[in-house]
Amino acid sequence: MKTLFSEHISRLQHVVQGLLEKSFLDGLWIYSGKAKNWFLDDQTAPFKINPYFNYFFPYPQAENCWLCLDGKNKPKIYFYCPEDYWVSTPTVPTEAFFAEEFEWILLKSENEIAKFIPNPTACAFIGEDVGLANSLGFSQINPQKILNILNFERSIKTEFEIESIYQAQFSALKGHQAAKEAFFAGKSEFEINLEYLKTTKQSELNVPYGNIMAINYHSAVLHYTALDFDTNTKRYSFLIDAGTTVNGYASDLTRTYAFDSSSEFAELVAKMDKFKLDIIAELSIGINYLHYHTRMQQMISQLLAEHQFIHLSAQQIFEEGISRTFFPHGLGHLLGIQVHDVGGFQQNLRGSHKAPPEAYPSLRCTRDLQENMVLTIEPGFYFIDMLLNSWKNSRYSSAFNWQKIEDFKRFGGIRTEDNIVIRASGAENLTAKAELKV
Repeated sequence: MKTLFSEHISRLQHVVQGLLEKSFLDGLWIYSGKAKNWFLDDQTAPFKINPYFNYFFPYPQAENCWLCLDGKNKPKIYFYCPEDYWVSTPTVPTEAFFAEEFEWILLKSENEIAKFIPNPTACAFIGEDVGLANSLGFSQINPQKILNILNFERSIKTEFEIESIYQAQFSALKGHQAAKEAFFAGKSEFEINLEYLKTTKQSELNVPYGNIMAINYHSAVLHYTALDFDTNTKRYSFLIDAGTTVNGYASDLTRTYAFDSSSEFAELVAKMDKFKLDIIAELSIGINYLHYHTRMQQMISQLLAEHQFIHLSAQQIFEEGISRTFFPHGLGHLLGIQVHDVGGFQQNLRGSHKAPPEAYPSLRCTRDLQENMVLTIEPGFYFIDMLLNSWKNSRYSSAFNWQKIEDFKRFGGIRTEDNIVIRASGAENLTAKAELKV
């Protein structure tokens, strides 16, 4: 990791030098942020680091810290380490693999930082606390031109970032296995989640996103994060969508299991897994992500026809938009420090935005694939009342096998998700690569 991070920060230094020259600025100050109190309360919400800070300094616990960069000299880290007996404070990571790349200044109080910023009007500030930036004298606060450059750069990962995401696969896969075993052992959603957290050594405060542990029809809610305590319900299916982080970089994995391995639903799960792997095998530099999403819609249309959920040809199902009812979300998204990482719609360094097409409003990436992009591939197939009901009074209502659809609602749905990196030779499946070693 040490060598990879050295190469990573070297690239970022070059980026910073260029953006400062274009902006006629002397430096870039990035504030990590701090935990905020709940409304009218003295309790704080969980701390979530500024992702731009984590991009340069891979230590998500670094609350109330500052970075100063000019692209030429060694970056300065102003690390906040107060003496406190009320709350725990983060360990100063001076022995970490990234430590040598920074000049360290330790802060004992929040107000100390002001004396280290002699000319704030000649620098840019990046962070959530605009009031703090104003009080310190910054005038260039979160300038969009600089954010556009950083967002576009973040969409193309360094080998350090790719390795961090790869390492995050391992603990997530072990957690998924523990959750699977808990499901088949009759545990509740709540208990399954506890098994996942214990195995991955996480708490609910530091998972990269809210864990989804959905039994039966609950998996028809795409972001189901409620946790049922019931253990008596008859089991049909289980969908788990959960990840972990390494150096602040997330894994994002989903699996679906049929309780009865000989059922038609189990056959559908197997076909969806194959669809995912088939699409991954097709991924290629220069092809727009929309192409692959459209291909998956066509595959879902074929599935609907073959299994007689819809009594139309696969082509008709696709052309009439029926497949979108069963696969309503996008094929995937960029992955990195943020689970839905930045840059999915941004077409260049200038920030040109390309929105998803009207037919697929939930698509999270409209980019041509580029080398070292990291993305999720996560096709889904669901039985969602809200979406199905819109077809009941349509001219195609008689083509729907409503009795069979009703029977399958108990399963909720299917989603299967791997994390991949685009290489010159095609897609490298980081999840499948890690699975071979777990």
